[in-house]
Amino acid sequence: MRAAELVLPCDALDVTQAFFAERLGFRVDAVFPADDPRVVVMSGHGVRIRLVRGADGPPGRLRLSCVDPAALADGAREIVAPNGTRVELVLADPPLELPALLPSFSLTRAGDGEWIEGRAGMRYRDLVPGRQNGRFIASRIRIDAGGPVPDYVHFHKVRFQMIYCAKGWV
Repeated sequence: MRAAELVLPCDALDVTQAFFAERLGFRVDAVFPADDPRVVVMSGHGVRIRLVRGADGPPGRLRLSCVDPAALADGAREIVAPNGTRVELVLADPPLELPALLPSFSLTRAGDGEWIEGRAGMRYRDLVPGRQNGRFIASRIRIDAGGPVPDYVHFHKVRFQMIYCAKGWV
């Protein structure tokens, strides 16, 4: 594969193209056919979009991570393109939000609870049911087949994380 495109149907091709170019900073890569344009391919912000005049389908939803979303749309967090595409403007690095603490006592025994299939073939068991309103997450993690797992880059935006390995290695 060489590229991927998000297809967005539209009726007014020129107005929709101008919106994505002028308002959101997308670059025009291709327009065709030249004599009666029906398709405009644009790219920007790590995505390619394909505007197709007269195409069927929903108008789409595009989420853009911004340093300052308010600067793009006079404080609005969502704007609508002429073709109906909803454009969400979100903070690229939102602050950590801590839910209010709802203290509770949890006692979880080794045999309690069910194991749930998580990412990378790992099994998870929740140790704090209710998660004290989402403020704390504690899980027991089991990897049934030892050795490397088919993991991917990920991160946790948390105040504290602890990993304890009971046996084996991490």
